[in-house]
Amino acid sequence: MEETTRQRLVSSDIWIRALYMVLFAVAFGIARFIIGFLVVFQFFAVLFTGRANEPLLQFGKNLTVYIYEILEFQTFNTELHPFPFSTWPDEEPGGEAWLDDTDIDVDADIDDELDASETTADPDDTEDVDDSHEDSDEKDKK
Repeated sequence: MEETTRQRLVSSDIWIRALYMVLFAVAFGIARFIIGFLVVFQFFAVLFTGRANEPLLQFGKNLTVYIYEILEFQTFNTELHPFPFSTWPDEEPGGEAWLDDTDIDVDADIDDELDASETTADPDDTEDVDDSHEDSDEKDKK
């Protein structure tokens, strides 16, 4: 066995990192379970109230950033240890469309998008014919 390989095998740094990776794999599993619960709860919140639960939007955003940080560490893309060894992510939530008090009509939104795309398309427009074969014929004649 090569000496450098032997040194890596007995290096405590790589084995400590492996321990952290196992710890964060468990944290990832727990976070996935929580995300699943959050998805179902938010769906029913929107279904019955017409709007998303704002504190859960914030928590969901932060939890997805946390999962991203775990995956970055697990795939050796960073040496930064995620929470609890660093601060908990504090991102602004998205989902502004689900915070309106107005009822959301998904079918109407889709119909509006289809109508807009139909009015912007010009039926008289035809695709340009590829003239590249004509250019090569001209070169052959020369």
